[in-house]
Amino acid sequence: MNLAQIHLALNHLPLMTIPVALIFYIYSIIKKNEEFKKFSLLMVLVTAFTVIPVFLTGEPAEEVVEHLPGVSEKLIESHEETAEVAFVLTLVAGAFSLLNLLFTEKLAFFKKHGPNFVIGICILALGLLLYTANKGGKIRHTELRGQYN
Repeated sequence: MNLAQIHLALNHLPLMTIPVALIFYIYSIIKKNEEFKKFSLLMVLVTAFTVIPVFLTGEPAEEVVEHLPGVSEKLIESHEETAEVAFVLTLVAGAFSLLNLLFTEKLAFFKKHGPNFVIGICILALGLLLYTANKGGKIRHTELRGQYN
C-alpha cells in the first residue's frame, strides 16, 4: 500500500463523521441530552484529528499520480488549495468543539452561543470537505470532470 492509497482511504473518514456528529449534536440539543452532546462534540474533535494524516498524505499522493496519463497538474493544484482551507476549517471545528466540551458549564458564552457556532462551523467544514473531495476525485476520474473541465 502506498501513500496515495492511504490518502484515498483516509479522506473518507471526515466526510462520514462530521454529518453523523452533526445529526447527533442537533438531536442532543432538541432532546436536551448532555451525554449525546458531549459524544457528538468528541466526534467532531476526533474528526479534526483524522484530517491531519489525510492532509499529510496529500503531497506524497501527488507524487504518485502526477505523472500518470490523464492527470492534470491544474486539477491537483486546485484540489490542494481547497484542501488547505478545508484542513484549517476542520481543525477550527475540532478546536471549538474542545472548547465547548471544556467550558460550556463554566462560561456563559459557550452555553449560549456554543451550539450555533459548532453547527455553523461543522456545516462549513463539511461543505468544504465535500467540495475538496469532489475536486480530488476529478484528478483520476475523468468521468467526473464533465465536458468543460
